[in-house]
Amino acid sequence: MHVPHNNKYLKKLISVLLLLVMSINIVILGINAESQAITPAYGGTLVVGIPSEPPNLVLTGSPTWTYYQVVTPMCNSLVDFDPQTLEWVPDLAESWQIIKTDDGKMLVVFHLVKNATWHDGVPFTSQDVKFSYEKVGPLFNSFIAGMRRYLEGIDTPDNYTVVFRFNTTWGLILYPGYFGASGTCISPKHLYEGTDIANNPYNTKPIGTGPFKFKEWVKGQYIILERNDKYWKKGLPYLDRIIYKIIPSSEAMMLAFQKGEIDFVWNYGISFAHSVQLENMIREGKLTGKKVWFFPSPGGSLDVLGFNLHEHGPAPLKDVRVRKAIAMAINKTAIAEIVYFGKVEPLETMVSRAPATAMFYPDKKQPDYNPAEANKLLDEAGYKKGPDGYRFRLRLTIDSTSYPWYVKEAELIRDFLREVGIDVQIITLDTAAWHQTVFRNWDFDMSIFPFVHGPGPAFLIQYYTSRGIVRASWSNAMGYNNPKAEQLLLEAEKELNKTRQIELVRQALNIIVDDQPAVWTVSRTFVALLNTAFSDMLKPGVWENGWGTNYMRPEKVFLTTLTIKTTPVETTPTRTPSPPTITPATPMQAAT
Repeated sequence: MHVPHNNKYLKKLISVLLLLVMSINIVILGINAESQAITPAYGGTLVVGIPSEPPNLVLTGSPTWTYYQVVTPMCNSLVDFDPQTLEWVPDLAESWQIIKTDDGKMLVVFHLVKNATWHDGVPFTSQDVKFSYEKVGPLFNSFIAGMRRYLEGIDTPDNYTVVFRFNTTWGLILYPGYFGASGTCISPKHLYEGTDIANNPYNTKPIGTGPFKFKEWVKGQYIILERNDKYWKKGLPYLDRIIYKIIPSSEAMMLAFQKGEIDFVWNYGISFAHSVQLENMIREGKLTGKKVWFFPSPGGSLDVLGFNLHEHGPAPLKDVRVRKAIAMAINKTAIAEIVYFGKVEPLETMVSRAPATAMFYPDKKQPDYNPAEANKLLDEAGYKKGPDGYRFRLRLTIDSTSYPWYVKEAELIRDFLREVGIDVQIITLDTAAWHQTVFRNWDFDMSIFPFVHGPGPAFLIQYYTSRGIVRASWSNAMGYNNPKAEQLLLEAEKELNKTRQIELVRQALNIIVDDQPAVWTVSRTFVALLNTAFSDMLKPGVWENGWGTNYMRPEKVFLTTLTIKTTPVETTPTRTPSPPTITPATPMQAAT
């Protein structure tokens, strides 16, 4: 009679002991984890492969990711960005306020750090910020040049306060490209004032405030940066130097990575085919100590099959039923698999789920792949097949130099459209000729555009409203404009409340997707190659976002083979993203 009772007692005792053992293990594991924490040692050289040398190294320069990855370690912007939320993070500005005035205008007040110095030892002040945005930026940076239409002036009430006075509220400032990210680093006034800024010698041997200093540039071979041992962020950086090795060929880049001649490649200079080849070698154990990975385009970039909707454009494309039928005829999943080795997202609408554009994801979707329905829709639109099996003919014009993989994508699109009775002639041009033909002459029927759609509504305004219908590169060459969508996007441009801004953009995108001015085929995915002896564990995300995008800096990257294991570990407190403070105020209150 007592056995069941004893069994219950033993079961309870065993359960308690198991829980006690688990608790002890958790404590021990915690102690071991702490004891094995890594404190980086100083030293090491990171060699980065780049496909071509930059045209210049202007700090407040053109936001071209290919070359800005060289500039990023040498400079600082007013703010950095959290790559996931795109909220501002302190950099040269330690705090800020965004003030809406009673008369519908806006002030952006930045309170600057007081300990930053230029690489030549001169103190950084608010005068540098004012000079950069008034004199240097407008010459080299289209974002800053465009912002000036809304900017009444820049005030510097003291050495560590900058006030940007806008003639209206303007929500685009919240996004990369204006006060932070590529092309927005501050330039030194004392080295540029009174000079020919466009030809200033410091455009190619910059003096910045960043963690690394310019050392040497041997044209066509390499660029060397060395550690700034007087960096204003104490204790940083860890590396001794960064060397950018210029390797023009994708195959040569792959071989250099295999041989250990380079440690890191950020997207540009390595093809998808070679990246996948390296990935397979690592998976098969043929290449150790290396890593290859793919990640979403920081700008939410897409491949966009755009239609010429100008008055002189092809008559069939003016019918939305024809445009919908073309969308139905194209197998976007096949493009993703065949052209991009399954590393990209086939698109169901006009933005991808990349962090830069996911918040704008609309409800409306473009048609799924359905050739039978496409044939029916083309018949209904009055375009019957002729004796040769074709309904009409279109030209597909592409840039096959900068985007050689577009040849294969164009061939797939041609074959898909021929299946529904649309004959397609592929025209391949070099980059300069493509820009002239498509963006300036509007002499095309369809073209594949590598459009960036984010972050923020700026690019959507540029590519899908009448404001962008200009004969200039990276404009609305399609000639598309829906007044209702345009009104919503222009309202979003001025909206400071991000929730409201996002809703306005989503409403506009629903209209545009219904109109189908293009077929949005696939997202564009970036790739990185890394020697895993280098780590970003102290600032995760630097490999993806600390180079060309300039959302953050590689100041905490370190070489793990030099690390010292200690306990406990003392680390610099992480500066968390800070949403801007938006305060209503009268002009008089704002001035005080």
